[in-house]
Amino acid sequence: MSNQYRSSEIDQISGALAKAQGGYKKLVANELCPGGKFANLQGIYEAVRPSMSENGLAIFQHIELLDEGSGASLLKTTISHSSGQFIASVTRIVTGKSDKQSGNTLEIHKRLQALMLLGIAPSESDPVAFDDNGANQSEELLIEKLKKPREEKKLDYEETITKDQYNDLLIELDGYPDILQDVLGTYGLTTLQDLPKSEYHKSVGKIRKIKKTVEDYERRR
Repeated sequence: MSNQYRSSEIDQISGALAKAQGGYKKLVANELCPGGKFANLQGIYEAVRPSMSENGLAIFQHIELLDEGSGASLLKTTISHSSGQFIASVTRIVTGKSDKQSGNTLEIHKRLQALMLLGIAPSESDPVAFDDNGANQSEELLIEKLKKPREEKKLDYEETITKDQYNDLLIELDGYPDILQDVLGTYGLTTLQDLPKSEYHKSVGKIRKIKKTVEDYERRR
């Protein structure tokens, strides 16, 4: 049987890949994220290329456009052998709101597909590929976790924050309109002045964590 995911025979590539896997180097964490450092795509390739080359293997990735570019974009990852045999994997790519966001999404999928086909577990702090030794939240998941809905407990909306606390929150949120909207949405408020006083210190802590996460992520990009 032959299809887009493998050649009709895979005996030679299977044997070569088994030998190559025994010679992979340990992944070196070379990129910083909020959860720590992890091995990006370059780090993955550096760990496997010498062993793959010695065993006649190559890995390559490319984008295929369906319906002459009017449909979905597919990322195809292929491991080929000098015999002509191959194995492949295909995943759909959804574009982001900007070229940078689309590029980041593509890079994530390239890394995940390479790890899967090469038979490599992700590095411990990989922000999206959760390792079996313990998952680390990605930037977006971490932010969502910090924005827990107010249904966790019944809040006292009668006693609201003081004027000084309100001004301090405005200073914290200066330049972060999206976080302000998140805070208002979390507590179902139309104005920050109506924030329950009991939630002030918790809100400040969450705001600072979200700001640090966003700033670290933007600095790394």
